[in-house]
Amino acid sequence: MTYTIIDLFAGAGGLTTGFHLAGFQSLCAIEIDKKAIATYKYNYPSTKILQQDILQVNPSDLRLALGLTQEKLTVLVGGPPCQGFSRNIPASDRYFNDSRNQLYQTFLAFVQEFRPVYVVMENVPEILNAYKGIIKNEITEKLESFGYKVTSSILNAAYYGIPQTRSRAFFLASLNRKLDIPKPTHQGDIRSDYRATLSSKQLNLFESNLSPIVTVKDAIGDLPSLKDGQEYTHQNYPDSPQNLYQTIIRHESTKIVNHIARALTPIQKARVSALKEGEDARDLPPELAPKKHYSGAYGRLSWNKPARTMTRWLFHPGSGRFFHPEQNRTITIREAARLHSYPDTFHFLGTYTNMASQIGESVPPLLAKVIAQSILLDYH
Repeated sequence: MTYTIIDLFAGAGGLTTGFHLAGFQSLCAIEIDKKAIATYKYNYPSTKILQQDILQVNPSDLRLALGLTQEKLTVLVGGPPCQGFSRNIPASDRYFNDSRNQLYQTFLAFVQEFRPVYVVMENVPEILNAYKGIIKNEITEKLESFGYKVTSSILNAAYYGIPQTRSRAFFLASLNRKLDIPKPTHQGDIRSDYRATLSSKQLNLFESNLSPIVTVKDAIGDLPSLKDGQEYTHQNYPDSPQNLYQTIIRHESTKIVNHIARALTPIQKARVSALKEGEDARDLPPELAPKKHYSGAYGRLSWNKPARTMTRWLFHPGSGRFFHPEQNRTITIREAARLHSYPDTFHFLGTYTNMASQIGESVPPLLAKVIAQSILLDYH
């Protein structure tokens, strides 16, 4: 049996990749960003791709063009743009009728037309309580009016085997029975600051049957050393996988690509050279410390902790904890992809900043895979 998805607001293909790893076939992807869709097309050349504004796509025309009857599609997935909800936007700039808040309604229009057996919609955690829960309630009630059983929750990627503390909201809907939220598979201290430690009481809360969280070292410890501004051109792997995560992420990959370190400015070089593993702007000497900075800015990653959220700004050390734990540079595109759980077979196209955006704006593939597997279990 063939299990199929359509990916709306597809970006570079984080959701598609996770579902693909679980055995799904991608029939169609819609994305307005031509640079992101170039990456998608490179990795999924057989998928029908619409590089256009989704507001200009007629759901009925698309369903007919794909030859799908209602309830034939297995899953409709997507992450409508979320700037209007994001806490990264000042509260004074957030308002209910912001056009950036309305694209979830377009997503729902596609659900109504295609009537897939399952629906997966991803967004920032704030969508569940934005405007006193109005958005969450509207999405839930609309899906229920279409005949779906709906559940929603916030999932932290670190608890599902991804070396990153990214939290996102998911709406899961089914025409059959209400889906359970996937249970965590990993546990441990996910706080990225080296100053933070768990108390013995907190440690005792852990369950013995769960795997330990995946760390930065687990994810990128096998990748070759680079200097800032350098690209790894040999492509071969210098060593065998050192752990299960590396074995999974390297599956069927024969070479290292996108291992590119961005060149640093003189002040950025001076700052990273002054920091030890896990340290950040708070640890810089006065003459190097920025006057203002974000939490974790100019921070080195800690080897034995997961990374913080990979954002589209991961190329800029002043935007977060994006310095390598030991080497005097920011993380490479491949390292960021590893921390986001993209397999090494996935190639990114574009400039360094293009590729950083493609990673930071996507769903971690292994988190999408967990959701896809839960759908398969329910389907059977």
